[in-house]
Amino acid sequence: MPEQRFSDFIRRVLALGIPIALQSLLMSSLGFVDSLMISQLGTQEVAAAGIGARIFWVSIVFVWGLSSGMGILLAQYWGAQDETGLKKNLALGTSVTQLFAFIAFAICFFTPELLPGLFNPNAEVLALSTSYVQLLGIAMLFSGFGIAADTALRSIGQTRINLYLSIMEISLNVTLNYILIFGHFGAPALGLVGAGIGSVIARFVRLVAVIAIIYLKFPVLALRWLNVVNAFERTVLSKFFTITYPIVVGTFIWCAGIFTFHLILGRMGVTELATMAVITPLESIGLSVAHGLSSAAGIMVGNSLGASQFSLSSTYARWALKSSVILGASLGGILLILQTTILKFYGALSQEVIDLMIVSFPVVALSILMRTINITLIVGVLRSGGDSKFCMNMDFVCQWVWAIPITALGAIVFNWSFPVVLLMMVSEEIIKVVPACWRVFSDKWINNLTESKESTTV
Repeated sequence: MPEQRFSDFIRRVLALGIPIALQSLLMSSLGFVDSLMISQLGTQEVAAAGIGARIFWVSIVFVWGLSSGMGILLAQYWGAQDETGLKKNLALGTSVTQLFAFIAFAICFFTPELLPGLFNPNAEVLALSTSYVQLLGIAMLFSGFGIAADTALRSIGQTRINLYLSIMEISLNVTLNYILIFGHFGAPALGLVGAGIGSVIARFVRLVAVIAIIYLKFPVLALRWLNVVNAFERTVLSKFFTITYPIVVGTFIWCAGIFTFHLILGRMGVTELATMAVITPLESIGLSVAHGLSSAAGIMVGNSLGASQFSLSSTYARWALKSSVILGASLGGILLILQTTILKFYGALSQEVIDLMIVSFPVVALSILMRTINITLIVGVLRSGGDSKFCMNMDFVCQWVWAIPITALGAIVFNWSFPVVLLMMVSEEIIKVVPACWRVFSDKWINNLTESKESTTV
């Protein structure tokens, strides 16, 4: 194999990562566009939408965590050219992912007031968020199979298809939201409920499209009933859950932590909750690009590990770290440069929310830098080698032992200002960089997860 150079790595990252980044950017932009549309309705609606979006986000991230465990194995089996192992883990991962999507649907649809009530909203915000969460629960039901399919396509390097599907979904979603929120083209003006209906329809259409594409164009990913039956063999179950359970537990711990952060902010007041609902999509847009880098690095590291090219995997990891620092600093800087322009889009919000946004931008920029580094190292490198237990422990300590207690004290006991409380939330990412970098340079994360190869080639 010819010697690899950093420039070769960057070219490969761009080829794989740009479609992923654009897909993630589009999905984050949907949240940004939704917040702009809903901001025309008022601060109460923005706060309610923020609650619903956070609940949906936690559910989606948890399902993505399940799916990412599957993706780690699929990338290595693809690198090892082992179709049997790939299909067994795909069938098992898809089954588990959809099961948890159904659980999220059941909670949101049948008890829609349960989770919004934890944010301690006023009666109007609670009523608005309850209807919205119920609709998002239906959208969640369609997300399990779709997320598993996206992960499978990405694991074999087919990143552009997911991008095209996202363009279709978001275009449909934005169009439906415009019609249903404000009542254009003869439709009733449904407000926040209209946004929820648009999300349900768009997510369902995407699910149908991705299933059709896989069965028509990618038979290696097309599951049959026999694949599902074989997936529940003891050896397959053992390996799958050994790799994925720390990711699932770690994702649950992390999602619960993010949810707790927003509960804390909800106790500070509607203004703070509305501010967080607005700045979260802005941060997500920046992190979309970081997601492209981490996913591309994960594919490359996973494929090289599956092919037992350990030295190359280690080199990729160091180059990924270097790239993440450059990218994170650039994204944070761009946000600060554009903050005045961004604020012009939110003229309908109260001046109190605008003022909080202004003083919070530097903290958000710092968060983007730190999160870019950590996402790349944890998701793109460490988990790709099956080092998910270390990641789980690191997330727990940094978030629950440090960041959540100090954030709660600052917000509830000491009554610190919103930007300072936000900085305490971000401190989780700041301290996490140190153990993440140490682990990457130790090379203890390097493992071939396909050692007991199961015959047949891709």
